[in-house]
Amino acid sequence: MHRRKTLRLGLTIIAILSLSLNLGSAELPQLAYSRRLLSVTPQFLDKAETKVAPVQPNETKGTVLIIYWTSERGAVVSARALDGPPELQKAAAEAMYKWKFKPNSVNGQPVQMGSAVTVDFSQAPPAVQVPKPMTAAQLSPGFQFKCLDGLVHDEPASVGACQQQLETVSRDSQSTSLDRFTAHDQYGLVLMKYAHDAKKAFEQFSKAIALAPERLDSTDAEWAYAYWHRATAEQELGNSAEAEKDFSVAENGLREAEKSIGNEKIAAYYHELANRIVRQHAAH
Repeated sequence: MHRRKTLRLGLTIIAILSLSLNLGSAELPQLAYSRRLLSVTPQFLDKAETKVAPVQPNETKGTVLIIYWTSERGAVVSARALDGPPELQKAAAEAMYKWKFKPNSVNGQPVQMGSAVTVDFSQAPPAVQVPKPMTAAQLSPGFQFKCLDGLVHDEPASVGACQQQLETVSRDSQSTSLDRFTAHDQYGLVLMKYAHDAKKAFEQFSKAIALAPERLDSTDAEWAYAYWHRATAEQELGNSAEAEKDFSVAENGLREAEKSIGNEKIAAYYHELANRIVRQHAAH
């Protein structure tokens, strides 16, 4: 069943995480990574259009609560059901992956958006609604904002927070591939910044990159960021040939993201990041 519907999202922001990372060394460059926002209350602003509504299973009624993350380009890249009849949860979550949101940005910097919807299968077609206000822990299970806060505010203890986050997400049977991608990438970043362990960071970035194709593609800047991170670790390890390959993938990925994003400010941001990669590569 297909229909077009404007979904009014709550945009109360409870977490804004920095988009760039200074690794704290004269030899290490500033790296970019995704900024994440959580929307928890129904202060409505038209920001998205649903393209596909869930297909109603035969004779099954009920309401499903779905939490999700959108990528910087507005694609739903993580969706999981928290509540509702089990036979409906998969249908609702899979439908979410077909939805496309308008890209969000803050001062020209792209952001990922985390939020939730309810899908009421007692109606035909199923009704998509904004749920009651939710907490950050409910919207982002397993993730600890201390992890990325540590990157922003220079807290070495964030290594432990990011490691715990990764362990929690890895143990969670309901975690999505993007959840695991993000946890590996964030842990790698703090290992680079605070533990100065490029080898372990390289391993984390490689695990993130292996997960990326499950929900990301070449037009997603998040994937390019992970290659950029790994290239930087490879530089630290003296693996120049491998670093060159990853820098190339990262630059090309950001060029593709720039062309496809459909937002001038975000496109300009990606353009500058791609140029920054060129400069970093040339400096070595």
